[in-house]
Amino acid sequence: MSLVSIHELIQNSTIKESDSCDSLLSVFERERLLCEVIEVDRAWLRTHPEYILSSKQKRQYLEFEARRECGEPISYIIGRQGFWTLELKVNENVLIPRPESELIIELALELPLKENSSVLDLGTGSGALALALASEKPKWDIIGTDISDISIQIAEANRNEIELDNVIFIKSNWFDDLPKDSKSTKKYDLVVSNPPYLDKSDSHLNEGDLRFEPKNALIASDAGLADIKEIIYSSIDFLSLNGWLMVEHGFEQGGSVRRFFQATNFVDFRTVRDLNNLERVTLGRFKG
Repeated sequence: MSLVSIHELIQNSTIKESDSCDSLLSVFERERLLCEVIEVDRAWLRTHPEYILSSKQKRQYLEFEARRECGEPISYIIGRQGFWTLELKVNENVLIPRPESELIIELALELPLKENSSVLDLGTGSGALALALASEKPKWDIIGTDISDISIQIAEANRNEIELDNVIFIKSNWFDDLPKDSKSTKKYDLVVSNPPYLDKSDSHLNEGDLRFEPKNALIASDAGLADIKEIIYSSIDFLSLNGWLMVEHGFEQGGSVRRFFQATNFVDFRTVRDLNNLERVTLGRFKG
């Protein structure tokens, strides 16, 4: 195998491994894969274009490149994804945390919550929401739940790597298996969730990264609204007086979600748009 420089790999056309995988990588994607292979940051990569990869590095890069050309998300290839200020472990068993979900963190930090609030993250996946909130609010007591054992393991691995001690992860189907205070139901000052909200017929499921992500974390019945509705209607038994619920949803679901909030004794509810000006997160206060 002939040696090759960073410059040559970034500028030259990629090597095709099969006729079915013919999508060329962008310069950004090539740089990200090279950074992973060489174990450097992008600044170093761009200032050392003459660097010659070893045979092992070139082999690994071409393997990564072939996987990406076939559509596999870069986050799964390198096993990490940035979210908020954190770098999280991810694999094909959890959703890839997306910038749109950071809106939940921004909104949560603006709420008038007490210093030692109890917070619940439903369907935590890699732990992105719970860990981002825990990193910003060290006195908050945070629980992340997921129905998947593997998701819980990944979330715990992320917590241990970041070294946060104010968040735990437990297996639970939404609210079903939450811990109790003595014999009573524990109340939370804030509940957040990025639940499944795509309909099974949604064409986006056959596009981009969604093709590789776990379908049980993407798809919900009732036109994608079933899990959202269950969370909203069940949350009133777990929220403290004036506690807040915040749910991410599809950009066409805002009207339905607001109706669910209105039907369950929430006030001050509103839908917030993401950076693409699409309705993305609805939140409301439980008045008891």
